[in-house]
Amino acid sequence: MAVTASCPGYVTGLFLIGDKDAVGAGFSIDKSLTTTVSERNGGRTTIMLNGQEGALPVSKSVLRLYMERGCRLGLLDIQHATDVPVGFGLGMSAAGALSLSLSLNELVGAGFAREECIKIAHDAEIECGTGLSGVDAAAIGGVLARRSPSEPPLQLPFEEKTLDIAFYTPIKTSSVIKSPEWKKKVNASGTEALSMLFANKNWEGLVMSSRQFAKKSGLADWCSHEMGANPRASMAMLGHTLFSDIPMFLPRKPYMLLKAKTAQEGAKLL
Repeated sequence: MAVTASCPGYVTGLFLIGDKDAVGAGFSIDKSLTTTVSERNGGRTTIMLNGQEGALPVSKSVLRLYMERGCRLGLLDIQHATDVPVGFGLGMSAAGALSLSLSLNELVGAGFAREECIKIAHDAEIECGTGLSGVDAAAIGGVLARRSPSEPPLQLPFEEKTLDIAFYTPIKTSSVIKSPEWKKKVNASGTEALSMLFANKNWEGLVMSSRQFAKKSGLADWCSHEMGANPRASMAMLGHTLFSDIPMFLPRKPYMLLKAKTAQEGAKLL
């Protein structure tokens, strides 16, 4: 028996850093990560990404959290697959954690509610320092904004947009979210940008507040020339990655250029 789940990539346009959570705004895209989990008869548990075995600490954390809740997992074959580069700010660690949690729950008959599957994936990301609330957003899908950890995300009016996404180099998420210096700059700029967005709660407001946040926080210092040349471009948090809802002029050739669309659907079993 094999169980497969998928989770969309998620672009965070702005955020504030909390202790074990975050607030901010972003959107899902129609490029996803799928995870297929099946039982093995022998050998050892393997975790693969696009056919290659790697460290994949978030996936290992999900497995451990299931076992700590009393689940007997046995030997597993876990296959993650995605066309989206990992580590570039499109939420692939969150997508891997959540799609694994959903499929594992089904395979082993854990009987967890969807909310518990999401929490396990969320906690795995926090533990590994790869994100703060990307799991929760990708579970819902669409265009979201969240002003307080005590409040559910606000679903902004959905608009299907065709996007250019340009990937340059990865950023280690923990180097920002665990840095007191970055936290101070990010939270000051994020508070201002969120107020701007909540005064204009739509796609246009998201793009403009994201651009302001990227510039004022200092996170986009690496791409100030590109953002200046592309009035609809902003930075995907957290990666050296740009997105725009109109084609971009890019004097520096990116590692990869991806065409995508905004997506309304969140994570699901297939």
